[in-house]
Amino acid sequence: MKNFYPLKCLYNISKKNRKIIAIEQSDVTYSYKEFWAMISNMSEKILEKKNNPLVAIVGKKNILSYVSIFSVLNSGGTYIPISSKLPFERILKIIKLSKPSIIICETSILKKLKNCFSKKIFFTEKNLSKKPYKTKIIPKRINNLAYIIFTSGSTGEPKGVCISRKSLDHYVKWLNTKFKILIGKKCSQFSEISFDLSVADIFGTLCSGGTLCSVDSIFYNLFPGRFIKDKKINYLVCVPSLIDIISNSGDLNKSNFKSLNKIFFCGEPLLNHQAKSLYKVKKNLEIINTYGPTEATVSCTYKKVKYKDLKNLSRPSISIGKPIKGMKLELEYNSKKSKKKGEIIISGVQVGEGYLDKINNKNKFILRKKLANSFRTGDYVEVFNGEIYFKNRIDNQIKIKGHRIELDEINYHLRTYGLNNVATIIYNQKIICFISAKGQLNRKSIIKYLKKKIPDYMIPSYLYSINKIPINQNGKVDNKYLLSLTKKKINEKK
Repeated sequence: MKNFYPLKCLYNISKKNRKIIAIEQSDVTYSYKEFWAMISNMSEKILEKKNNPLVAIVGKKNILSYVSIFSVLNSGGTYIPISSKLPFERILKIIKLSKPSIIICETSILKKLKNCFSKKIFFTEKNLSKKPYKTKIIPKRINNLAYIIFTSGSTGEPKGVCISRKSLDHYVKWLNTKFKILIGKKCSQFSEISFDLSVADIFGTLCSGGTLCSVDSIFYNLFPGRFIKDKKINYLVCVPSLIDIISNSGDLNKSNFKSLNKIFFCGEPLLNHQAKSLYKVKKNLEIINTYGPTEATVSCTYKKVKYKDLKNLSRPSISIGKPIKGMKLELEYNSKKSKKKGEIIISGVQVGEGYLDKINNKNKFILRKKLANSFRTGDYVEVFNGEIYFKNRIDNQIKIKGHRIELDEINYHLRTYGLNNVATIIYNQKIICFISAKGQLNRKSIIKYLKKKIPDYMIPSYLYSINKIPINQNGKVDNKYLLSLTKKKINEKK
């Protein structure tokens, strides 16, 4: 394990900065000495049960999840992060698809999971131990994959993205170079562990000696500006839409941002008005704007933004920058390479090993044994004055608050409910479903059913009844007509 950069960093920090706080959650803190001891003890327990294991971590943003992630890697295994906030049916589906031998979860859901997977090996917070551990963990075998993270799938099945240790190793080295968090300084964690942006704050903080502060209360999720102030956060990792939440709650002010030095954005386009609102509050704030799909290990481009550069980097959104070292971006327009516009094709060490279900790799991944892998993103961009700007998707996929959503997955579950003629669009970051069915729609029943199947961020904001789903001249759903109809219906409510 000595050659695996993330573990090497964490181990060295635990020896040199033993008393520095690694984790702060609510009013409880854990030093690097305690954190590494817990990792070592959990690693041993895992290896006693299974060599190079596949481990599902069903959890929250807390010490059990953090210890589990590094323990699985330390034992030579592969971890599958699953937020315990997901609908239980979705949690079960991900476990069934990934087939782990070990499940780590909190005792509060242990019984429910055991009833479904009685033959699996289980660990909980009761297995955490701060007892000093002196023996080095040396696994007999080491998995090629570091983690498998699940995203929305157009067929109704979540898609497992496979990220190798080599990819994660490269990304953490880059984080420590360009988003270096100073020893003992505080970094936020807003993202759930099942969202790949959490890799940036968890590994970026704990592999550089910072203090990871998890947002673990309803209040702080509603008022993130207060969290930044109360916890004296120095580094913020988030999706750009979090700035709108802070602004809308009236908390985008100098007092709340006094301690903040740097913001790392990823997951969705950083809009011009969001960056401007930040610099009105604090002109010396450093913004790092990044871009990258889950399939390329969180982010693969980088742009450092300062107040003086804002005019030159702004269109409707801020430039996504240039590829980081070891990564390459090519644009394809009308099946030809272009330097001005087109779909992004990513190549390089951070591109994953494909999807868990290899059928999904078709037309997406180009997997190579000797050369770097490539991935077709479906993201359309334009180049202006040498800078790359995100424009739109070329398929039926969207992002809301950084979460990838396949609109076809929502349609799939509406059909399993019994509604065959459906169409879903996005308008003003809200999901709108149109349904053609006999009789009146039982909206409460439909939403209740969907909440059992998909995460809250995928639940439609509006369900509209329509006589017939409109079809355009190409035989496809006429989304332009549905968009105009949506605007009309929403304006009528005002």
